[in-house]
Amino acid sequence: MLWTGKQVITSNGELLSGILDKSQYGASQFGIVHSLHEVYGPTVAGKALSVLGRLFTNYIMMTAFTCGMDDLRLTDEGNTWRKDILKQSVDIGRVAATEVTNLDEDTKNNNKELLRRLEEILRDDNKLGILDAITQSKVNAITSQVVSKCVPDGTMKRFPYNSMQAMALSGAKGSNVNVSQIMCLLGQQALEGRRVPVMVSGKTLPSFKPFETDARAGGYIKQRFYSGIRPQEYYFHCMAGREGLIDTAVKTSRSGYLQRCLTKQLEGVHVSYDNSVRDADGTLIQFLYGGDAVDTTKQSHMNQFKFCVDNYDALLTKYNPGDMTENIDTDLALSYSKKVRKSLKKQKDVPHYDQVIKYDPV
Repeated sequence: MLWTGKQVITSNGELLSGILDKSQYGASQFGIVHSLHEVYGPTVAGKALSVLGRLFTNYIMMTAFTCGMDDLRLTDEGNTWRKDILKQSVDIGRVAATEVTNLDEDTKNNNKELLRRLEEILRDDNKLGILDAITQSKVNAITSQVVSKCVPDGTMKRFPYNSMQAMALSGAKGSNVNVSQIMCLLGQQALEGRRVPVMVSGKTLPSFKPFETDARAGGYIKQRFYSGIRPQEYYFHCMAGREGLIDTAVKTSRSGYLQRCLTKQLEGVHVSYDNSVRDADGTLIQFLYGGDAVDTTKQSHMNQFKFCVDNYDALLTKYNPGDMTENIDTDLALSYSKKVRKSLKKQKDVPHYDQVIKYDPV
């Protein structure tokens, strides 16, 4: 495998290349803590977490970390790119409306036939859903284009000197969505997967015209947090934020009750002496736990053969397979193996293994 500069390579506890971030230190599968738990056990993994916590705390005390306004700014060229791409969004709503109403693409916003057909669409929820879906797909393409063009190529500071991007990329705090909303634009605000709903008057807010085709009237925010957003856009953003807040409050009680129901129903389920899964009264649920009788807490590294080879000595010390030899009758096992091999040789059509092969699956 060719080295790309992004692989994390360590040797005898020394970091040779790569960057260690949340994907290695955090609660991720096959991360450092997970691998330590697999090879050395829970005690060592717990000590590693404590040591890493003290290390990072002292490091941040000595080096410090700040995020200034320069980390949030675009260059003059970046702002030009942003404005040029956003100019394309002016007619996006009108084009989507003409596409749904089956009118010519050059139809003006104030065309009476367009307004009449839009009114019919806005009175029909199914047709309105189609209009919302088409408009959202078009404006989301504009949003993606702005973000990919301006971040990071148009930022005043580049990673790793940009503290905002360093936080997002390392997993310390924030995400690329937060970075794009601060630097570029907020994008389409959605309520239950749809655009901002239209009132009986054909407006989303009193400040817009009836049956307005501009994407901004449907909740598309072209402004950014760095330079501020307009009152109408702020209202749309509050609507989306309130929906998220309500969802959080409602889902908490529902998920809690569901958890209680599941716990109560499954509290008597156990793995019996014959590896079958049974209820408290002995009712058979599964012949083998999970279909293969493998402990799920120990199967994550079963297919990671390279990991096992790299940590062969540590795994050998942990499991000590030599203790099992006392319970194995080697002579009897060899005699059975020879009998099976002879019977397989008699069946010419069935593939078999020669005695010279070191690892005989039989």
